[in-house]
Amino acid sequence: MYKEIDTQMKRLLLVPLLSVTLLFAVSSQAQDVLRPAAVVNDDIISLLDVTQRTQLAIISAQRKNTPEVRQRMLRQTVRILIDERLKIQEAERLNIKISDKQIQDALVSVANQNKMTTEQLLGGLRKQGVLPNTLFDQFKADLAWRAVVSRHLRSSVNISDAEIEEVVSKVRSQKSGTQKRIFEIFLSVDTVSEEARIKQQATDVFATIKNGGRFSAIARQVSQSNSAGLGGDLGWLQTGQLSSELQSSVANASVGSLVGPIRTTRGYYILLVQDERSTKNEQKVHLKQFLFTLPANPSFEQTQKVQSRAADAKRKYDGCSTMDQLADELGDEGSGDLGTINTNDLPQNTRDAISQVKIGNTTQAIQVSGGIAIIAVCDRQESGSIDKLAIEEKLTNDRLDTLSRRYLLDLRRSSNVDIRL
Repeated sequence: MYKEIDTQMKRLLLVPLLSVTLLFAVSSQAQDVLRPAAVVNDDIISLLDVTQRTQLAIISAQRKNTPEVRQRMLRQTVRILIDERLKIQEAERLNIKISDKQIQDALVSVANQNKMTTEQLLGGLRKQGVLPNTLFDQFKADLAWRAVVSRHLRSSVNISDAEIEEVVSKVRSQKSGTQKRIFEIFLSVDTVSEEARIKQQATDVFATIKNGGRFSAIARQVSQSNSAGLGGDLGWLQTGQLSSELQSSVANASVGSLVGPIRTTRGYYILLVQDERSTKNEQKVHLKQFLFTLPANPSFEQTQKVQSRAADAKRKYDGCSTMDQLADELGDEGSGDLGTINTNDLPQNTRDAISQVKIGNTTQAIQVSGGIAIIAVCDRQESGSIDKLAIEEKLTNDRLDTLSRRYLLDLRRSSNVDIRL
């Protein structure tokens, strides 16, 4: 699926592409869209790449496609593409490879969020002059960077019991019985000289969302947080889990509120409070799983093979502490740590399967979306309890965000980048 675009497709899309390239004041000849807009360590970013990504960002955010908007987005788009090339180059240096299946899974996820099939999503983009590879390149960079961060930074993050207890104390002091579903867009300010530009970008992004732009789509395009690949979704949080710089802004925000831009020591945040729920009368479980995928209409032989793999995994399971590595070895994509989940958010058959499982044990093989799973219950918390695992996970992700931005900043400083616009 992830192949170089062929000459015929370029020719078919040439007319809409050339209309977009007018913002760069280039020649109307077709070959001009292929000239370098920037060079990153000998890796060329063409005008075609820039115009395509600009068009994708405009479509995704439902912004007005005017010359002024495109011109304002030009430098921002180039910077994003430069960072993406650096991320992919670093992954390649570390011999990290992103498979076509990973890209396909990301495509399916975005299509589902937009309530479309993948064919409808790609077809709609083509009609508006955006080649599929533009979206695939973005997915590849995001997946590659996540793998780099996971492999080289996660092991260096150790959250102490004291840090967890500090957040627990904040949550208890608020005496709140609610959680909020929060989405974020983060724009980093790395140097003093960037302050005015990033502040203006944050203001523009906030205004775009206020005028009807889709938050999650814009987060995917511009946010510099690790949550960008999830559309900025931070999940369900109590406000005490947020940094002190953000807590006061969100504490009294009602459902549907857009908050920001908020200047913190690291940069600008824009937050969306999408929903709110009571934490009473709920149970949370920390789950891990072996997932074994099946096609939509599996044959008897395929089903038998998967059931045999599931039975083998269940035999080899010896506890939650070692399951992550075992899941990588025995399971398919989607195996591993599922995090802490409210049981009310689980499918009924999964809820029923884990209800009688003791902490540390696993379910029998059960049918789940996409295949068969063996699910381990690693923790269970009753109504009103404070989820320390979720707090640790949030602290870990915050620390990883900081480390990954430093990592990327070091890559920028040590690389040869030549912007030719």
